[in-house]
Amino acid sequence: MERRDFLSNMGITLAMACTAGLAACGGKGDDPAPGPGGPGGGGGGADKLTVNLATQIQNVGDSIISGGVVLIRLAAGNVPASFSAVTSTCTHMGCTLSGYNGGLIECLSACGHGSKFNPNGTVANGPATAALTKYTVTISGTTLTVK
Repeated sequence: MERRDFLSNMGITLAMACTAGLAACGGKGDDPAPGPGGPGGGGGGADKLTVNLATQIQNVGDSIISGGVVLIRLAAGNVPASFSAVTSTCTHMGCTLSGYNGGLIECLSACGHGSKFNPNGTVANGPATAALTKYTVTISGTTLTVK
């Protein structure tokens, strides 16, 4: 391979890598369109998360981030109203949210800039300006399903 062919191929490879890297950390603007389920969400389709309440998220304040969902236990009792489920993707730059701390869902990722959300998905502290997509919680026995 000649030097100019090699450099040309490297330029294409580097451009593809840079594009992929930027896409992974946002590049969607400040307020991308809501995720699956649309605003106020739930949406049909496949289940997003299933949890066994006999062994997981048993105490008020417990939370998990899995399957693109932040699930928080807000109250005692295994009824849907005791839980909040929202997308785990920050609406500011598309980063994955970091966790639930002090009553707020936090985005502490490098490209998240510190946005915080209330358990119901509304913005508590920017720079994010759009709420998180909220999902529907159903419970059958000790199985909680996020749709």
